[in-house]
Order: sequence, then C-alpha cells, then structure tokens
Amino acid sequence: MKITSHLILSFLIISFVSCSTSQKTEVDETVTKKTEIEFLESKIERRKSAPFSEAVRIGDILFLTGQVGFNSDSLKIAHGGIKGETRQALENIKAVLEANGSDLEHVAKCTVILTDVNDFAAFNEVFREYFPVNKPARTTFVADLVIDAKIEIDVTAAVK
Repeated sequence: MKITSHLILSFLIISFVSCSTSQKTEVDETVTKKTEIEFLESKIERRKSAPFSEAVRIGDILFLTGQVGFNSDSLKIAHGGIKGETRQALENIKAVLEANGSDLEHVAKCTVILTDVNDFAAFNEVFREYFPVNKPARTTFVADLVIDAKIEIDVTAAVK
C-alpha cells in the first residue's frame, strides 16, 4: 500500500511540474514578444537627425521624448510666456501621440520641468484644459533647461 501511495504521489508531482514548466514557457514567450523595444522616428524631417528617438514603444506603451514650447512652423519658441509655451508643448505631445497610435486621453504619466516655480499656477491652468477628465500621474520640478524655454514635458501613454 505504501508503494502505491508513493507512486501516485510521485506521478502527481511529476505531472504538476511538467504542466507548470510548459505554462511558464508559454508565458515567457508572450512576455518576450510584448517587450520588444521599437525606436520610433519623427515624422518631421529635421528631427530625424536628432541623437534620440521622438518616441519609444514597448508593447502597448509609448515613452515620448520631452517637448518644449517650440513651434515647428515658425521655428521659434511659442509666444505668450508660460501659458503659450505650455500649450505648444502639449500640442507637440498630442501630435507625436497621434502619429504613434495614441492620444492625450491615454496619457498615464507626465514629467514636467519648469524653469521658474512662479510659473506653476499658470502652467497648471493650461494643463487642466488638456486633461479635464483623465488626469495622468504627474511629477513637476524646477530646473534649468538646455534651451531658452520655460517648460519641458514628457509623457508615458498607452496605445489606443
């Protein structure tokens, strides 16, 4: 009787281990397929020579390069101080998201760099216009920027 019990127990353990191993392999293959990194090129010709990607896609998540309030048509920083620059930076983000299968409603996280803490309230006023319902997680801090801009924003978003 003991031998039979041990044989049955051994069979159950072997069956469980082999099932777990095959399931793990399937899960590993699925994760590997979804975590391929795709470096996305800008649709704007002059940005194609930049030493960074405009966006990076991993599975259904987009990581965007930081955007400042630079107007690609006028080739200048937007007029209107922090409000104008915030609006332009968010319009730039909106365009990159749309070019890569997403939109502002799918933004999960924003990182915002301001050059002047006194601009926070005015920035927030414009930010609320662009995210009235789906409010992404956000980190905001003050630092110098490498160009003459008052704000830089980067986002992480889900693909639609």
